[in-house]
Amino acid sequence: ITEGEIIDGIFKIKNTGKTDLIITSAKATCGCTVPEWPREAIKPGESSELKFTFNSRGRTGKQTKSITLKTNTKNVTETLRISGMVEKKVNI
Repeated sequence: ITEGEIIDGIFKIKNTGKTDLIITSAKATCGCTVPEWPREAIKPGESSELKFTFNSRGRTGKQTKSITLKTNTKNVTETLRISGMVEKKVNI
């Protein structure tokens, strides 16, 4: 993407367990990435979406951001990663 663009993305989350999956929080590594997670329980076998927005203003080069989920799973935390390349905006 070009520096300054704001992009939206989605992670699809499927509950492959035997009990409801509950995501209690989602925190990104920086303020440039804002997650929006499902607040309702995800039933076994069902799916939901975690949406995010990434603002590339002031960021160039390879970008890797993480979103850490706090859940009721055995591991308690799960990490989602976003990566891409931001090209410097050229003014003509």
